[in-house]
Amino acid sequence: MPIICRLLQIPPNQADSLISDPGKLEQTVKSAKIYSGVYRYWHGIEYLLAQHSPDSPAAKWLSLGKAVSKPVDSIPPARVLPPPLVAQLDATIREIEPDALAHHYDADALDEAKIYPRTWVEWEETFDPLGQVLEHYSYLQFSTKQCASAGDSLVLYFVDDGEDC
Repeated sequence: MPIICRLLQIPPNQADSLISDPGKLEQTVKSAKIYSGVYRYWHGIEYLLAQHSPDSPAAKWLSLGKAVSKPVDSIPPARVLPPPLVAQLDATIREIEPDALAHHYDADALDEAKIYPRTWVEWEETFDPLGQVLEHYSYLQFSTKQCASAGDSLVLYFVDDGEDC
């Protein structure tokens, strides 16, 4: 079952409300009007960014902001990135083109580092996981740019989508 990461754009006042009352998470997710996602490639994206720019906010984008849920099994907690962090992340990843991450990709290294979903070598037998990671990274770039331009907050929301990897 793949764990996917949805990217939800919400106004700062709604983000503040969610941080104050994490019980509003499901309501926030359902009411989000602008959203995207990086599907099951969230951890691979972070790994490649960490290899490319280890000291940048992008290297740890999955742990930025404030957790508004607890991790459940292998599902990471939902996180809220306030507008200043969104702007910082956007400024960082805007400068890193997807192709710049490609030479950091090594399926064996990703599996060895236990990068979710830990099937990188196996995947290479049936499709191009690097191509998928880079495509979904471009979705992250687009979402952070759109969110930063609007002065909004970004919610990272993880869910098991119920399909096989």
